[in-house]
Amino acid sequence: MAQTSLAQQPLAEAIVEVKPAQSWLRRYRWVLLFAGLITVFIGTYGLAWWNAYRLTEDYLDDADSSFEARNYLDALTGYEKYDTEEKKYVEYGGYMQVQRIWENNYSYPVPDGVQRAKDRIHEIVYERLTIEDAEQFVQENIGRTNPYLGMIYLRLGELYEADGQLRDAEDIYESIPDLFPNDKALQARAADDLAKYRRNILKNETFVGA
Repeated sequence: MAQTSLAQQPLAEAIVEVKPAQSWLRRYRWVLLFAGLITVFIGTYGLAWWNAYRLTEDYLDDADSSFEARNYLDALTGYEKYDTEEKKYVEYGGYMQVQRIWENNYSYPVPDGVQRAKDRIHEIVYERLTIEDAEQFVQENIGRTNPYLGMIYLRLGELYEADGQLRDAEDIYESIPDLFPNDKALQARAADDLAKYRRNILKNETFVGA
């Protein structure tokens, strides 16, 4: 029986295909890429968070100093002061600025000082703010985008009413829906204030006529 030489074998049988083994790096490159992206994201977010935290602490110190000095509007909004040595304006923070830094729902973790800033905002607006303070805030923010303008404008109406400036108070209550059409909560408060105001007016008229 004749033996078939290698040269006589079919080419497909003669050639043994050897596949090179895939390297570890090649097999796991997508895992490494994903891990790298996660690391970059965490590092970038961590740096941004740290910068925001430091700015928050600085603003809180500024706002606390203004509050203790009874400069409540400065404590609320912050202010700028010209530094004669550096020959430039220096910014001092307020509680509202602290809240704005962390207003995004994805900002986490939120420092404890942010809640203190919110509490101070509520205290200043509803317990400390004078008519003059509220008027100044409204005048300085007309035409600007300020999330606190509606709240303080309505508060100005309440201060007017408490001071006996009833017509001015009523004008503010009635104007809220037109000036702040997208703020339903503010509109509800204004409507409630207006209803109470009119009940008091009616009660006083009834008392005088009795």
